[in-house]
Amino acid sequence: MLHYPDINPMGFQLGPITVHWYGLLEIISFIIATLWLIGRGRKPQWQWSKGEVVDLEFFVAIGAILGGRVGYVLWYNLPYYVQHPIHMFYLWDGGMSFHGGLLGVVFACWLYARGRPHRSTLSTLDFIAPAVPIGLGLGRIANFINDQLFGRVSHLPWAMVFPAGGPQPRQPSQLYEFLLEGVLLFVILAVYSRKPRPEGAVGGLFVFAYGVFRFLVEFVRQPDIQLGFVLGPLTMGQILSIPMIVLGPIIIWWAYRGGFSAPPPRSSPTTREVAAE
Repeated sequence: MLHYPDINPMGFQLGPITVHWYGLLEIISFIIATLWLIGRGRKPQWQWSKGEVVDLEFFVAIGAILGGRVGYVLWYNLPYYVQHPIHMFYLWDGGMSFHGGLLGVVFACWLYARGRPHRSTLSTLDFIAPAVPIGLGLGRIANFINDQLFGRVSHLPWAMVFPAGGPQPRQPSQLYEFLLEGVLLFVILAVYSRKPRPEGAVGGLFVFAYGVFRFLVEFVRQPDIQLGFVLGPLTMGQILSIPMIVLGPIIIWWAYRGGFSAPPPRSSPTTREVAAE
């Protein structure tokens, strides 16, 4: 059994302001992702300017926060928030859903591309998808530091006793998610997108891979205390991941068949064509 490091979730203090590791790591992940996307945008296959990347990241950050919060309220703790509606806005108390955040990011990319005719929603999602695991990975490290989202009881050699999880050793599922949803997913998407791919393929691979990784990790992650198991042995995280596992390959297949590509503009009809019409 390994010893849980028991790191103080409060990173440091600036006068009356306390900076928590969770917020600090999220800011760091945002900066790293933005810098990486700026470098990525210089490549001929993408051609994104620095200003465009910064604007997109602003849209995505807002979409992820709002979508993540709404998803958590609806899927994970709706009865509580119906009784305490003002608490929906207490973001500092925690409570975010990745799946809700993903929908928020999709909407944000649609909103961003809507005002820019040279950008499509799918190509925008393809561009930003490999950067998402940066935030996911550091977010899971923050969960580990905060003594939350730990795994189920286990006697494996690397199990740990989490203070909030009682006296029994548990699997460090946050670290599993860091390795799968953060490191491995980033490598897969970064390598796959190094060459030009059909529009929608990179985003489809993200949807599928994340769904698989999250579904598997949920087997060792402690179910949310307010929900428990939702459908037989399945948790809410697994139920929300199943559509991703199904939809991802369909998106990739459709992308390679050219289903997302815009048809070439039709040339002006000839005199014979006009007569035939």
